[in-house]
Order: sequence, then structure tokens, then C-alpha cells
Amino acid sequence: MSGREDDLAYGQYHRREDGQGESTRSFVGDTFKKLKDTYKQQHSQPQQTGQSQSQGPFPGGYGGQSYQNQGSSQSYPYGNQNQNPYQNPEHQGKPAKQDKLSGLLGKLQDTVTGLGSEVAQRVGNVLDPQQAYAEHGPNKPQSEHRFGSFAPPRQANDAKWYVDGCSYFYAVSKALESARESIWILDWWLSPELYLRRPPAKNEQYRLDRMLQAAAQRGVRVNVIVYKEVTQALTLSSSHTKHALEDLHPNIAVFRHPDHLPDRQGLASSITSSLQNLTLDTVSLAKMSGDALKGLYGMSDDVILYWAHHEKLCLIDGRIAFMGGLDMCFGRWDTYQHAIADVHPTNLDDIVFPGQDYNNARVLDFQDVVHWEKNQLDRKRTSRMGWSDISVSLHGPVVEDLRRHFVERWNFIYDTKYQVRKDARYARLVLPGRPGSPSPQQYNAQQSAPHHQPRPQQQAPGLSGYPSQPSVGGQGTPGYQSSPSYAGYSPSQSGGHQSTYTYTGDSFPPPPPGPPPSQHNPAPPSQFQAQGHGQAPYFPPPPTQEGSHSQTRGFDDSYEEARGQGDSDRGSGFIPRRLKDELTGYGNIIRGQLAGQVQQYQDRLTSFGRHSSQPRGNMSCQIVRSCAKWSNGTPTEHSIADAYAAVIRNSEHFVYIENQFFITATGDAQKPVKNKIGAAIVERILRAARAGQKYKIIVVIPTVPCFAGDLEDDASLGTRAIMEFQYNSINRGGHSIMELIAKEGVNPMEYIRFYNLRNYDRINVNSRMTEAEQRSGVNYEDARRQHDLNAVGQGGYGPAPARTAFDTSVPFQQQYQQAAHQVSTAKPTSSRWDTVSECYMLHGEDIRNVPWEGPSEAEIDAFVTEELYVHSKVMIADDRVVICGSANLNDRSQLGDHDSEIAVIIEDYTPVQSTMNGKPWTASRFAASLRRQLFRKHLGLLPPQDYQRPDANSEPVGVPNDFDFEAPESQIVADPLADTLQSLWNTRARTNTEVFRKVFHAVPDDTVRNWATYREFYSYYFQNADKASYGKDEKVKPPRYEYGHVVRDDFPPGPEGVRQVKELLSQVKGTLVEMPLMFLIEEDVAKSGLALNDLTEPLYT
Repeated sequence: MSGREDDLAYGQYHRREDGQGESTRSFVGDTFKKLKDTYKQQHSQPQQTGQSQSQGPFPGGYGGQSYQNQGSSQSYPYGNQNQNPYQNPEHQGKPAKQDKLSGLLGKLQDTVTGLGSEVAQRVGNVLDPQQAYAEHGPNKPQSEHRFGSFAPPRQANDAKWYVDGCSYFYAVSKALESARESIWILDWWLSPELYLRRPPAKNEQYRLDRMLQAAAQRGVRVNVIVYKEVTQALTLSSSHTKHALEDLHPNIAVFRHPDHLPDRQGLASSITSSLQNLTLDTVSLAKMSGDALKGLYGMSDDVILYWAHHEKLCLIDGRIAFMGGLDMCFGRWDTYQHAIADVHPTNLDDIVFPGQDYNNARVLDFQDVVHWEKNQLDRKRTSRMGWSDISVSLHGPVVEDLRRHFVERWNFIYDTKYQVRKDARYARLVLPGRPGSPSPQQYNAQQSAPHHQPRPQQQAPGLSGYPSQPSVGGQGTPGYQSSPSYAGYSPSQSGGHQSTYTYTGDSFPPPPPGPPPSQHNPAPPSQFQAQGHGQAPYFPPPPTQEGSHSQTRGFDDSYEEARGQGDSDRGSGFIPRRLKDELTGYGNIIRGQLAGQVQQYQDRLTSFGRHSSQPRGNMSCQIVRSCAKWSNGTPTEHSIADAYAAVIRNSEHFVYIENQFFITATGDAQKPVKNKIGAAIVERILRAARAGQKYKIIVVIPTVPCFAGDLEDDASLGTRAIMEFQYNSINRGGHSIMELIAKEGVNPMEYIRFYNLRNYDRINVNSRMTEAEQRSGVNYEDARRQHDLNAVGQGGYGPAPARTAFDTSVPFQQQYQQAAHQVSTAKPTSSRWDTVSECYMLHGEDIRNVPWEGPSEAEIDAFVTEELYVHSKVMIADDRVVICGSANLNDRSQLGDHDSEIAVIIEDYTPVQSTMNGKPWTASRFAASLRRQLFRKHLGLLPPQDYQRPDANSEPVGVPNDFDFEAPESQIVADPLADTLQSLWNTRARTNTEVFRKVFHAVPDDTVRNWATYREFYSYYFQNADKASYGKDEKVKPPRYEYGHVVRDDFPPGPEGVRQVKELLSQVKGTLVEMPLMFLIEEDVAKSGLALNDLTEPLYT
């Protein structure tokens, strides 16, 4: 076996050096020792105003190799191993004076050390540090971690994927039910009225606001951060989110950020900084018109205008994390088959999408979500839009990095906005720290990174964010070894060719052997205790506090001194208060550590009852993020962009990208786009072409950005601008990915292809509905609206008087339900065909055999189509590594100083024997199962999902994903480079595209290359159809056909027309369609002008 094969599929595992670990039983004594040392240091050394620049040893480093930031010639080497980060050069060798208080603290330490030992014995056997979640090491500058992240790769994690919202939200609901200490949520948008389980009529207790209220009543502290939208541009109503939740219980606290326009408290908090540079501050912005605001985008003098907090994160008790692309808001819940019809003629209680959760953003954005039950869309005429998305749940040391991210954000917002509000529910968060730490881990965001990272740029060939392989013969740094990164991800050779690896089952890596390195030195104060690529510090969730809201409740109430607002250190009068504050802080640490020890034992005990079909805790996970001073109070970090580029450059055979956007540059000529992920794609493809290697990149993105309006309307300029930037990234403008590849004499279609998703359904406006409406005298939609409002809308909550759920005293609802019951009793029928979305999925009924009750003309008009909106943010390379998070592939998400984002890089060491280009290939279980699940779903090789029968994939992390690698459908998609799979993939995409073109005249379309053809192919039939869907303007000329419906002109009347439509639709399998790369290629899709210029272009990139 060669040396490179010996490194195995994921690269080298760092060496765990043996050493004497600290006994857990001494942590109480360590606390008081640190208190004594802190006191002595304050009286023997001058007050230090900055963060220590020296860095201590870093166990398990990258083989002595420095991390080279992508696009920068500057390296960030590790700190000098001989340096002691706790020695001040000015005072080395000088003995500290002993005073009475120090002596007293020394005695106190000895006494409490014994107490700590006794407590540990009562809790149970002493935890061996090697078995605990993590050891603690000195902090490192964020640039020294892989990809320049604030967090290193963490070992021994468990991760689980979720495809689409049905299973994800069910898992979240189970985790929320189990919460006992804390719930932390970070969302772009949060809808309190979101149902996590469906149908709502059977799951009213699983509405999000009710679940959070129940948790708060149990004593759980709920902390929520939501993006504060620009009200002139967005309809999220974060104000409703805040007040709807905070009104439920004092244990719920909601922060909104950033402020675009001032409120009274915001004026008081920002008046000093605002008046110093009165340019585009919040006060002057308040005087600007809505149009003027929309013309501004970005930042000016640290005043936030239009950038957003875009993370999606939920942390339960500090132990389980949920993250990815799914906000807990309307429009996200969906199943594998993505039904876009939700009409139930015989029973209103079967409604799946109540109120505005039934949404089609291509027709109408959310409106007045405070009254969420009021939906202007007519479900009898207009479909919803399906939502395709991916999220994950995590358990293990990596969760601590997510907790740190949340605490940094919370404390930053608190310091800059909420400190002045004098509300008992608002306080700084504190992470219980290591026993030897001088104070609780209370993050000042400014401390977390010592420098500003360069903007992500195109990386020179041969450079990689992945660490280099260690040199042979011991030329690397002694005692260090490369991290367990992806073995294929090593720097390419100088000649630009990549070595080929041949993997067998014997060469796949086992879990990292041996215990974690021991910790010999305590960590510096006020720094996050991070240990390399090994294990993270285990910060237990804060214990539940009792009593008044002035208690810590997992927060630190004595933050004033740390922020420079407390008493001065000078003078003897300071000592009592300082001592009191520190004793209080260390008391919190002790309680937190005890809680953490108990929790670790609980984790051990409960793990015995979990499924054992898959090895647990066998994954390396690293958190990467985009954040900056405006969003996090920290220097700019763009580790997501660096990770994307590095993974692409160093992939060996195949990359799959599924993302909401695709806007990237291949060089500086594509301004204003700045991220260079496109450059990495071009570089990797050309390298493969020159080496004669079979290599492919598949990209799945939405057909049209998720904004309402006909593409030809002036109001759709923003939509067209995004489309133009995407086409310029892909195949237009002279500098696109495909054009640069073609200039080198290579056919880009052999290496990279782009696809969209689309589906169809049938709205069940059948004769039973007509009969129920006639008997009751009530229109179905009127009854449905009252059902949403009175049955699932109030449920005893809100300002209205409490009602028993599903009160049938409301006339419309009662009358229709009674009539529908009479109809269904007289003619028994199944509600199965309220949607026909199963017909393009595995084992679904052939649409030609699906019955219809009513005239054929009504059935042909009942068929509808819509793009299946891709909201995923995932990349999978070689079936071995996954990047999943909230970041889109565009400048807003990737640059770091625009939208704030988080993502996780997951490398699973559990082997799966597979093939790649027909040759044996050892893949990872997590990456391979996720990629195959997505391929099966898009190709219609998954059975339809029953949302009332949750399976293992609907459980939180701890229950492994249920995926049958040996199933025939799984074998079909196993080899992403196989000619058979490529043929099936492209054939189904082509067939589906042609069917939707013939039946629905769906746009965009490759045959529509200019506006004249657009009007002939689409506008002639559907002009103003979107407006007619919600009655926007009765004066406009009505369309020939309703939005998304069959163009009957192309089919004969009567039953024959229905037969032909069904014959065509029977050919649709899955939801995959071709991306129309020739759409409007003869036009300037988004003309520059007053609304689109150098100032406003960053809005769309």
C-alpha cells in the first residue's frame, strides 16, 4: 500500500499525545485557585488592556503546516510552542507579593478542592478526560484554523440529514418537547404560527408558539434572534414575531437586529456613535422615502442598511443543534412529493397548509403576516409553490462552536441595542467555562478574532484550504500530523495535474485512534477554549435558575465591569465588589460544571438505548461562517467561501451543488461580483480535461428567483437582474464558466451541467365540492378561511377570547362541514386524490388511472404546474464530504461582510463500498446517503412521503438516517459518473422539460430567446394571470388562462383533450428539468438605468 493510500480516504488523523490529564474531581478547587491567581495577578501586574498576542501550544495541529488563506499570500503560522501565553515579559521572574486576601483564598482553595472531590464521588466515578466530550486548549487566532474559520474541525460528532421540511420540523418538534434548560433560535424569519407537524387539525399543540410557551412554562429559557427586516422591502414582520412570542411568557426573550430605522430605545443606545459621523445613520434614514431606501444597499460608516442575518439555527439544551437551509417560518414545510394542491372538498380538517402557509411567491408575496390566517390566494384556482430544502442536526463537540456563535451574536446585539431597555428578560449570555478558567466564558464578540481576513479571492493553482500532507522522513514539525481532512483534498502538483487515488475497503479510515491530548496549561482569560481538530470544550447548558428574573438564568448579570462600565480597579474600595462579582461568577461555573457532568452521564446512559445499526460519533465536523463587524462585532470572516473553493479545487471526481442562487465570478472582470468560487470550478474542470480525467459537476438551482410578477413587467427588474447575473456566471457575458472552458478547446457540457426542478398537481375542485357548496350555500374558500381562523388560528391564544379548538359554532365552517359530511356519507370516497403528486414518484399511481368526479373540462382546468423552488444550500464532493448550511452561492452569502451565514463541513469516517466511474470507491455513509437520497427524489425514485407516519428520518440526531444502500433504486444512483446514471438523469430532465413545455407553456424555456417569442409563447395566454390569482386589479384585461394552468388551445375539447394531457403527464418522473440556458439570450435581460446601476447592483449579487 502506498503512503498516500495509507493516509486513507480522509487524510491523516492527528496524533494524540499521551499526557497526564486533569482529574475532574478537582474542578471546584481549580476554580478557587484561578480566583486566587487572578487576584494575585491584578496586584502584581499592570492592567492589561488588550488580548494577549502570544499563543500557546496547539495539540493535534496540521503537521506543522500553516493555514494559507485562500486568495492571500499571507500565511498564519501557529504560535511559538516555546512561548508561555501567561507570562508578561515585563514581569517574568518577579515574585508576586502575598497579602492577607490572597492567603485567605489559598486556604479556601484547599478546602474547596476536597469538597469538589467529594461532590464528584457522589455524582459518580470520576470522568476520565479522554472520555469526556473534550479537553481544553489555548485559543488560536481564527485564521489559523482550516479555511480561516473561527472554529477548528471537531472529532467524535454525530450528524443527521433531513431532506425537506416535513421530517426536519418533526424532528425539531421532538427536540423542543425534550428541552429542559434552554432553547436558542437564530432565524432569518420565524413564524410563531408555524405547525411543525401536519395536518394542523390533529396537531394543534405542535404549533411553534405553543411549543415555546409550553417549554417556557417548564422553566426553559428561550432566546430568539431574528433578522429585523426593512419594512419597505420585505413583509416578514419581525415585530409580530417578537411581540407574539414575548407576550406568551417572561422566559421568552426575542432580539431583532439590525436597526434600519430608529425607535426610542435605539436612539438612546446609538446617539453617541451616530452623532459622531452623521452621514447615513438611522436618524437621517428615517427621513428618506421608501424608494430612496431601496436604492441604497450595503453599509456606510458602520450603519447597516440592507444586509441580513440569514442563519438558521436551533440549539436545544446546548446539546443538539439544528441548522441548514430551513427557517422556522411559513412556506417551508413540505414532503418529498411536494404537493402543490391543498383543496379537500369533503373535510376541511384535512387541510395541510393553513392560512398564509399556503404560499406561491411567484404570484404573491406574504401579506400582513400579523393576520397570518388571511390568505389572498384562491386555492381553487392557484397552486402553492413547492419548497425543496436540506438541513442537518448535530450532536457532539461541534455544538459548542455553534453555541459560541450564538452567544457572540446575542451579546453583541445586547451591548449595542438592548442593554438600555431595562427589561429583566434581557441579559448577556454566558457559557459555563472550564474549571480552571478565570471567569465564565462571556463572549465579547470583539475578542474572537485578532485580525481582518482578506476578501476571498481566486486561489493560485496548487494552493488549498486543506492542509498539506506531512512530509516523509520527519521533516515536518515534530509530534504533529495532518488533520483528518479529506485525503483527496491535498494541494495539486506544480504541473497542475492531480494524482489519482485508488481506494479499497481496506484503505478506508477507522475512527481516530487513541485518547485526546492532555492539557498542561490553563487557557488565557476571556478566550474561547478551543482545541484544534480534536475535541471542543464541553460547555454544559446553564442550569435552570429559580427566583426573580434578576438571577443569572444562564446569563451573567455582572457584565458592566467587563465592558468597562464598572468601578475602576484603582483603590481599595474596589476589592469587595470585585471579589463579590468573581465569587458569583465562579459559583455559576461550579453549578454549570456539575450540570455538565450529570449531563455527560445522562448521555452515556441514554446512548445504550439508541439504535446501533450505525457507528455513533464517527464524524469530523467544522463550523464555517460569514460574519463581520456589523453582524457579529467581529472582524470579517468568509470561511464558507474559502471552504467551497478549496473543496471544489481538490475534489477528485465529482461535485454536486444544490443552491438557491448561482452568482459567482471567474475573475476580476465580472464586477460587481467578487466571490471566486467560479474560478475554482473553471480551474478544476480544465485540470481534469488536460489530464484526460472523467470529471463532472452537477448544479441544481431554481428556475426563477422567488419573487412575484411576470418577468416582462417593470416591477420584475430585480428578478431579471438576478437571472442576468446567474447567466453571466454560467454561460454569458464573455467571462462565464462555460465560456472560459470553451476558450480552452474543451466542451463544458461534458463537465458541468445545470438543472432546475418543476412539478405538477391537480386541484380537486370536483363535483363533491360543488354539491357541498350548493347544499350549504357557502363557498369552499370562505369556509376554509374561517376554518383557518377559528379552528387552528386561535386555539385559545392571541387577543381574541379563548375558544375550544375546532369550534363548529361558526356559521360558514359549520355549514360547509355538515354539507360535505352529508355528501361523503351518501357517496363514500377517499381523500387520496386531493393531490396527485404521488403519480411522478416511485410506486405512485399512473396519472392515467386516477379517477375524477366531474366533467372533463373541469379536470383539464384543474391541472396546475409551478417551479419547485430550490432553497437548499448544500455541496457534496466525491460522496465523501458535505458542506451544508444557510449560505447561498452568491456575494451576499459568501463575502462575509454582507449577509451573516453559518455552515458545517461534515466528513463521516463510516465507509460505504461504492463505485466511481465504474471502479471501486470507498465513500462515506453520510455524504453518499444524502447525495443518493437527493438523486432518487429528483428522479422520482423515492416513494411519496406520508406526513402522518414519521419514520427514522424524522427523528433528531441519535437515531441514524434510514437509507437502504442495497435497494435497486439506490444502486441506480450509486455511481455519479456512470454512463447509465448520466443517461437516466439527462433523459428524465429532457422528457420532463418537454412535457411541461407542451402542456403548460412553462417559462423560462430554451425556445424563448427574445421578448417577441416570450409574448407569443407565454404572454398571449397568461398576461396578467398572476394578478388575477389574487384579484389585484379588476380593471386589467383578464388572461386567457389562469396562472400555471393547461393551455387548452393545444388540445382537443372534451375527454380526448384530458386523455392527451394525462398521456403526456404520465411521462413525467420526478421533478428534474433542464435549466434553459438559452432563455432570452438575444436580449439584455436587465437593462441598466435608474433602478439598476453601480449603486444598486450589489443588491442582486
